[in-house]
Amino acid sequence: MIENFFSGLPFFVCLFWLILFILQYKQLDPAKKFFTFFLLTCTFLYFSHAVYFHRYVYLYSLIESFYTFCSLAVYPLYYLYICKLTSIKQFNLKSYWVLLPALILGVLSVMFYGMMNEVERISFVEYHFFKKTDGLDSLSFAEKAQEVRIIATKTLFIIQLLPVSFFGYQKLSHFNREVSNYYADTENRTLAPVQKLLLVFILFAIFSGTANLLGRELFIRESWLLVIPSLIFGSMLFLVSYIAYTQHFTAIDFSREADNVCREETEAETTSNHDTTILSSRLKQLMEEEQLFRQKDLHISDIAIHLGSNRTYVSNCINQELGLSFSDYINQYRIGYAQSKMTDSRVALSMMEISEQSGFANEVSFYRNFKKITGTTPNRWLRQHASK
Repeated sequence: MIENFFSGLPFFVCLFWLILFILQYKQLDPAKKFFTFFLLTCTFLYFSHAVYFHRYVYLYSLIESFYTFCSLAVYPLYYLYICKLTSIKQFNLKSYWVLLPALILGVLSVMFYGMMNEVERISFVEYHFFKKTDGLDSLSFAEKAQEVRIIATKTLFIIQLLPVSFFGYQKLSHFNREVSNYYADTENRTLAPVQKLLLVFILFAIFSGTANLLGRELFIRESWLLVIPSLIFGSMLFLVSYIAYTQHFTAIDFSREADNVCREETEAETTSNHDTTILSSRLKQLMEEEQLFRQKDLHISDIAIHLGSNRTYVSNCINQELGLSFSDYINQYRIGYAQSKMTDSRVALSMMEISEQSGFANEVSFYRNFKKITGTTPNRWLRQHASK
């Protein structure tokens, strides 16, 4: 009973989220709509796992080709989901080239099984996947080809992890940098949760690949071992789906917000304010004398409009001259202002009031940035300062 539960746990996790996404499909953004197909693939993949661990040999012999496709497609599909999150470009047929290896090996598997009769197919599956027989006396061409295909599938599963993780992480990092160089308040706007999860995702993928190389028959022989991968992948799938479900900011939202202020920014632009020295001097004046950093939900376009420049020049000035992102540059001023208020004996303000007056959207943003910049919390910093 326990073995049956754990063998099906990842499948039921995927099925739960798949149903949830399907029920809301019409209201979902393009990235979440694409994630629905990722979930569909995962659902079939772990359904195949459940069939395998329940030892339904005949059924598994019928769906093993589809299992091959899904096992090789799941990580490329997650990479394409990242592409959807970080780009406004529409997918065309060429965009799906990363699924080509999965498609080729899946089709080859169907072809080779199709060249076997039912008895040969079941005997082949019993030997290669369940180790129920001692061996096959003589192999036909289809059986030999299928053996090569199985080895190629296991090898490719491991190989594809490197490009998926590398290019996926690059796209997420680039998007997060763009967000940090446009918004002063980046809460709920970056893809940091997805980026962090990708690293964990890859670690579990390596674990999966290792288990795949060792052979799933190990978990058939020692059924109690099945609890470990079941809990790991069930938890991972739940977390991946939860973050996708709660991720409401994508490249489309970013582009829409940026484009809304583009015309106003262009109208205010003057060619005289592109000189780096002039921009740096005027920028410092805006921060220290006019305290523009205290403006809520400040964008780099707001700064560009005040300077009569554009966000590209302003961003380059901050990035290259100061070595900071726009978000870090503004929040350094905000934290400095907050510290002056915290140590001002003439006023008695709560942390909430200080965070609001400093320009932060909320206390969570204030505490996070305070610790990032000073290395400690506001209350601890105040105690340390008061003791001096």
